[in-house]
Amino acid sequence: MKMSKLTAAIVKDFTGISDNASDTEITDLYMPAAKAYIKGYTGLTDEQLDEHDDLAIACCVLVNEMFSQRDYTISMHRQVSPTVKNILSMYAVNHLG
Repeated sequence: MKMSKLTAAIVKDFTGISDNASDTEITDLYMPAAKAYIKGYTGLTDEQLDEHDDLAIACCVLVNEMFSQRDYTISMHRQVSPTVKNILSMYAVNHLG
């Protein structure tokens, strides 16, 4: 699935976020933040993001993480999900390596 085709319903179904969560909150807050994170990490454009279906999974995982981890204080050992990191690293064009 292309990232541009993700909807709040698809993200909520994938992540198990309850129907009590506002679709507007998902589409206006979490999805744009997850997409911005992916674009910043990979250096890909919107068009390039849609060339890789697995980036939609990374987006859903990031939305779930952002939604479920809304605390101001965090553990010192928190890291990016290995699944998300591996998917994003495959397409990163802005990292020296």
